[in-house]
Amino acid sequence: MTGAVGAGFKPTPTVPAFLPNNRDKTMNPLTPGEETMIAALALQVKDGDRAACGTLSPMPAAALWLAQLTHAPKAEVFIAGSKDWPFAGEWQGFFDFAQQGKLHLFYLSGAQIDGQGNINLMAVGDYPRPRVRLPGGAGSAILAYVVERVVLFKTVHEPRGLVPQVDVVTAPGYTPQLSPRQRPGQVTCLVTPKCVFKFAPPAPARLASLHPGVELEEVRHLTGFAFQEPGEIAGTPALTPAERELLYGPVKEKLGRVYPQFAARLQEREG
Repeated sequence: MTGAVGAGFKPTPTVPAFLPNNRDKTMNPLTPGEETMIAALALQVKDGDRAACGTLSPMPAAALWLAQLTHAPKAEVFIAGSKDWPFAGEWQGFFDFAQQGKLHLFYLSGAQIDGQGNINLMAVGDYPRPRVRLPGGAGSAILAYVVERVVLFKTVHEPRGLVPQVDVVTAPGYTPQLSPRQRPGQVTCLVTPKCVFKFAPPAPARLASLHPGVELEEVRHLTGFAFQEPGEIAGTPALTPAERELLYGPVKEKLGRVYPQFAARLQEREG
């Protein structure tokens, strides 16, 4: 999904080399940053979790299957569109399950995400007369409230998607007026191909780790919202050789049945 350029972002005459490339990458091999993003998403799964992802979520799907094959063998994973989706009535059974407090982890994304963990899937610009009308929340507002841990993800790290404040709040990241009983779920982190942010509102998002090869200045330039920078920033663990073998083997095979175009990108990079 795409959004408008975030407020406060001013394009420079000379475009740095690390700005996103908009060319079609459908069949290109995964970048190192995308591989590390899958690794970081997988690490959010705890052994014994009941964890799920919805449609249009190949990276979270890969992460769930990878986690189950590595550090979380007792996790139950539910991937929409796959055989690992046991719910009756397409989505009704799933939402019933989630609203009963039985889901520990869910992955959500949005056209816009801000530093408080709010997501926008409704409209870019003024809602009554938007510049872009988006497809809608598809239940994300419910899941953000009832799932124990909500992990946000963005497959492209750029200012127009990571904004100071979302134009429309589809699912809020922070609701201090609600008690834990009223809202048992919380938004925990945001994972991109560049880094991992942690949320602990009302404080700004905190940069938790940088992916291998990514510089802090790059993340500053590409992030539209303000964030905290610790004195020492950890590195995001990349895939181990064993994890990479699993991703490009049995996980790829599972992905091929649900996301064949994404699975086709799981090929070795030249050079």
